[in-house]
Amino acid sequence: MSDQLGAIMKTTLAAIESGKEGIFVIAETSRTEVLRLTYELSQLKTDISEIILQVEQQEKVDRRMRQSLMEVNRAHHKHTQEEMYETYSQAKDAQVNLQLLQANEIQLRKRRDDLERSLRHMQSMVDRALILMTQVSMAISLLQGGLADSIQTHNHEHKMDLGLRVIRAQEEERRRVAREIHDGPAQTLANIVLRLEIAEKLLEFDHTRVKAELIDLKNLVRSNLQDIRRIIFDLRPMALDDLGILPAIAKYLDNFQDNYGIECELLIEGREKRLPPALEVALFRLVQEGMTNVAKHAHSPKVIISLIYQEEWVMARIQDYGKGFEVSFALTSPGEHFGLIGMRERVEMFSGHFSIQSTIGKGTTIELSIPSRLKGGMTT
Repeated sequence: MSDQLGAIMKTTLAAIESGKEGIFVIAETSRTEVLRLTYELSQLKTDISEIILQVEQQEKVDRRMRQSLMEVNRAHHKHTQEEMYETYSQAKDAQVNLQLLQANEIQLRKRRDDLERSLRHMQSMVDRALILMTQVSMAISLLQGGLADSIQTHNHEHKMDLGLRVIRAQEEERRRVAREIHDGPAQTLANIVLRLEIAEKLLEFDHTRVKAELIDLKNLVRSNLQDIRRIIFDLRPMALDDLGILPAIAKYLDNFQDNYGIECELLIEGREKRLPPALEVALFRLVQEGMTNVAKHAHSPKVIISLIYQEEWVMARIQDYGKGFEVSFALTSPGEHFGLIGMRERVEMFSGHFSIQSTIGKGTTIELSIPSRLKGGMTT
């Protein structure tokens, strides 16, 4: 029976993986089309601006020629037949040219509206594909995440619940990274591609503007590189593997202070020691999530972060001086404090302790402690 179930799971996983690759292809094709439409729309808006200017100029010519025709008609006895014919022809040409330009403007505006609708549709398709990929990844993780082992254990419900918590934490992290990349570097790179294409066209007739454009692009690329490095650091700080939890948290707090303008003070109590990698990652993520809550909700000018090393436990305390909140309400109806729920669940996964104290108008203190050794071969 277990062999049949394993075969079914492998077949199911293969089918889902194939579907995920198909979704990725659709997302990439749609993203390419978004770039193309964005560039075409930008060019079209430039053409519309030019045609509007031409229409305005031609309207002035048309009015002037109409006025000349009226004056010639009123004083027809002063003009020869050839002069009258010439004035009439010029007025007629001005009217025809105006009508052609106006018709061209209408067509360009219609094309612009069509492109904007297509762009919204393609962007929506990209967003839906990203969401679907996340959901498929969750399904794959669920099927790979120990269901076969759970079938053979007596504490099936407990392990299933634990596995779902791990998967939920993983997928939330993936969504966060995907959202940061989509809203940051991906958008910037799309803008860089667009501006490079414009610079390529400018190269043919205006070298000065190309040089200025390349200088701007260089600064844009440098800024984008900083964003990518920040995302990589948030995803897995190099210092965490090389130096340990304290240098990683210290670097994170330096970046946090620069980004949000909130003063950060790091206090250490007890004798520092290296923890198992899984515990260091968990502790870093807990501090990171606590600081994210401070940045989003606390409105605090300062935060004190304390790490306390004990024989069997490691404690962390995050104290802010912000607006505070009602703890019992936040933990039962999380709303904007959903991150606190995730922190508590992550601590409980390691058989740790988690507490929050908060006073309206005076600030909040989050305290957590986790064992300094892993139990039962638990990993993250």
